[in-house]
Amino acid sequence: MSLDETPLPAGRMTQGITRRGGQLLRPMGTWSGAVHEFLRHLEAAGFSGAPTFLATEGEREVLTYVEGDVPADPRWRPGRGHRLPAYARSEAALVAAAELIGRLHGAARGFRPADTRFRFDPRVPRAGEIISHGDLGPWNTVYRDGVPVAFIDWDAAGPVSPLVELAAAAWEFVPLGPPEQLRQAGFDPLPDIVERLRIFAGAYGLADWRTIQPALQRCRLLAAERVKYAPVNAAEAAEALEHHARELRWLHSFL
Repeated sequence: MSLDETPLPAGRMTQGITRRGGQLLRPMGTWSGAVHEFLRHLEAAGFSGAPTFLATEGEREVLTYVEGDVPADPRWRPGRGHRLPAYARSEAALVAAAELIGRLHGAARGFRPADTRFRFDPRVPRAGEIISHGDLGPWNTVYRDGVPVAFIDWDAAGPVSPLVELAAAAWEFVPLGPPEQLRQAGFDPLPDIVERLRIFAGAYGLADWRTIQPALQRCRLLAAERVKYAPVNAAEAAEALEHHARELRWLHSFL
């Protein structure tokens, strides 16, 4: 790291991130070339809600730094609600997140990757799938004036059903979960979850929020599969899997 770089807080899976003026420098992996190709496509498609890929420097990628607030909760762990500031719990933020996802999915349609070395699912998209972010949540979202304007940390990009990614995002932005988890996220009193899910789905463009119901289970099962890639020990992996099991049991009672 050079003297003109400022270390930034580590993400859930990535460390060694620094800022240099208007640039962000991050370690690369075997998947980075596929991500760079996708980011270039999004830029060409006019999607402004992602950083621009600029270059590589040694083992690091150089991206534009997206100004704003990222509501990352340093105390988060599986089974605990991700603490959200008041602005990220608002209906305006909920609507803007869904609209931004809709624009992302619109920009991604038609992209046919030449490089398919994605981190978690290295293959071409199947019929009905797109390449997309893969880990949408407030911790990977930049907010300005209280609303989402961009998504960051694209390392998990890969093929996905748009509805499954929307469902995964609903778990985090609505958010979904048992009452104690919502209180830990900062909701007091507890929100009307069905109404917030309806607003989120409608802002994305779904005429009936119930369309998303089967995908809510599917995305949690996929999340459990990804635990094997996480930099965790056996006990932490067990905690993450138990968390997803609790989510699925709650979902069964909720629906």
